[in-house]
Amino acid sequence: MFLISIGVIPSYAVTESCHCVAFRLDDIQDYWLNNVQTAIMDTFQQKNASLTIGIIGNHVGQDPKITDYVKSKLATGNPEIEIANHGWNHEDFTKFSREQQSILMKNTNDKVSSLFGVIPSVFIPPFNTINSDTVAAFLANNFQFISANTTQDTPSSFIKNALVYHLPGTAKTGNLNDDNTYWYSENYTQTFVEITDSVQKYGYAIIVMHPQEYSIRQALNYSNTVDANQIHELESLIDEVRNDGINIVTITEIPKHTSNQVMPSWTSNLFTWYDKGKLSENEVYGAIKFLMANKIINFNSLASPIAYPLHQNITATVFWVGEPASQDNQFIDNLSSIWDDKWLAHFGGIDDPKSRNGYFPAKFTPLENPFYFALPYNDYTNGTRVSGAYSAVYWANEKTWPDSESMLKNKWIMITKGGNTVYAQWEDAGPSVYDDASYVFGNNSPKNNSVNHSGLDLSPAVSDYIGLYSDNNNVVSWKFVDSSQVPDGPWKKIITTSQVYQQPN
Repeated sequence: MFLISIGVIPSYAVTESCHCVAFRLDDIQDYWLNNVQTAIMDTFQQKNASLTIGIIGNHVGQDPKITDYVKSKLATGNPEIEIANHGWNHEDFTKFSREQQSILMKNTNDKVSSLFGVIPSVFIPPFNTINSDTVAAFLANNFQFISANTTQDTPSSFIKNALVYHLPGTAKTGNLNDDNTYWYSENYTQTFVEITDSVQKYGYAIIVMHPQEYSIRQALNYSNTVDANQIHELESLIDEVRNDGINIVTITEIPKHTSNQVMPSWTSNLFTWYDKGKLSENEVYGAIKFLMANKIINFNSLASPIAYPLHQNITATVFWVGEPASQDNQFIDNLSSIWDDKWLAHFGGIDDPKSRNGYFPAKFTPLENPFYFALPYNDYTNGTRVSGAYSAVYWANEKTWPDSESMLKNKWIMITKGGNTVYAQWEDAGPSVYDDASYVFGNNSPKNNSVNHSGLDLSPAVSDYIGLYSDNNNVVSWKFVDSSQVPDGPWKKIITTSQVYQQPN
């Protein structure tokens, strides 16, 4: 019996959910598969996805490849890497007294604090083994989150502002074989089924990963060579999770995202049959995708009232505030925008793509978000709403729109190119076309006939972030996202809130 109880929920009876997942990478340590460890973390950085890493306290601090990497990512905070305490020597805590367990936890917290300047609030027990003394030591060291596995610890009910959360690992990207002699990897569809099962049962999922799963095995040993196929599976899993509207968060963020549950209780039968071996993961995966397509399961409804489609293989071009008229932009300058007659003044200056200070213009600090874009549709012209806008725009019925307000200006999208993802705000219409609702709010290809049928204009900051022309390829994917889904990043340092401005006659 544990010394503290947060409450137990029966399986498949969740009424609240965070519709989110946290990825947990265990066994971070010096000089051991360090190429593999950083490759996994790089994947999350490139995908702009949060990650919780479990550090072994006595085995970290001497390897600059690991320590400098983690320090640099903590400094940027984008996306977030969260450090968890994963023991002092990766020991079985149940073999020690309460006092000894407490000392081991404190030693790692002190080491992490001295190295990285943070004190972990998450404890990941090595080997996932815990007892009542572990929980007592955990409380004595002021942890708030413990993450073992479901065979060792009962998940907490979904309560905001609790003193302690039991959030065990509920899914995995790989596992040990039956005789514990080697790690094997799962494909992303199998992990996604486990994620959906966990969200149904508990309201969230924690995906456990180990470096060995992403290492090329040589005989009985794991080499420091990255398994590119498994990294690709991880990338596919992150994309699958995101495209289905499931948020990726750190472990400590899970309680912050409580919303209503979106999976009917009867869908638990799928996972019961899967657990009993009556359905394969491919059959369950296919069933889940069918239920999502028919909006019976709708993760997007928690983060957004609409499941926005993903637009793929879209040619993007670059434009900027203050761009002069030239052949490249069909001789239309960008001193003003479709919604702001004084865009240049309100932005603060010319957003020169050749003179940069990081993602900002070099000569001034902009007054509005330098991460902006244009799509070929406008809902507002000459002081009136464009005919058909209410039927075209996805979110038109979310509120009553004043006559002086565009329904589109400042809306966010997510843009992906290769392994890079960026977020930006809608601040102009184009390129070239201003009424292409069937593309912007549908599934058609852009009707623009210029510049390889380009369907998206991106600011210099957005272009630089994703490396738009770095490989002579300016094809991207994009989708609308609600502001609540936009993670922290340089695109949130300055957020544009201004509305339509028309120069007085």
